Amino acid sequence: MFNPLLELSRWLQDTSLRLDLSQSTWAVPIIGAIHVLAIAWFGGAVLLPDPARDNVLRRFRWIGLSILLFTGALLFWSQPLRLYYSQFFRLKMAFLVVIGLSALLPARHGRLAMVLSLALWAGVVLTSRGIAYR
Repeated sequence: MFNPLLELSRWLQDTSLRLDLSQSTWAVPIIGAIHVLAIAWFGGAVLLPDPARDNVLRRFRWIGLSILLFTGALLFWSQPLRLYYSQFFRLKMAFLVVIGLSALLPARHGRLAMVLSLALWAGVVLTSRGIAYR
């Protein structure tokens, strides 16, 4: 059976960038540190008031999210097959999908939405630790 994500992971595994990343002493730790800083950047920006009225804040969020996605992609690229088979990685991606979908829904129940969002983000952080140590 054809699995596009597995095929992508296999293709990434054989690229020179994956070899460069995985054989470098400092590349993955530096990218990982930038990824964590981008989480703080984006997360901090999310806690600020609604950006619908503030273009600077909206750009600030998009920059943080862009850095987060770019560094996350590089981290995945450094070990694509290991991460493909990681249950923690799959769970993290599921949490992120739910977070993304919930961001598209209108926030009718402010406090409940906030508690759900914090719980989902806590799940992302905890599963990320599971990825790192398994």
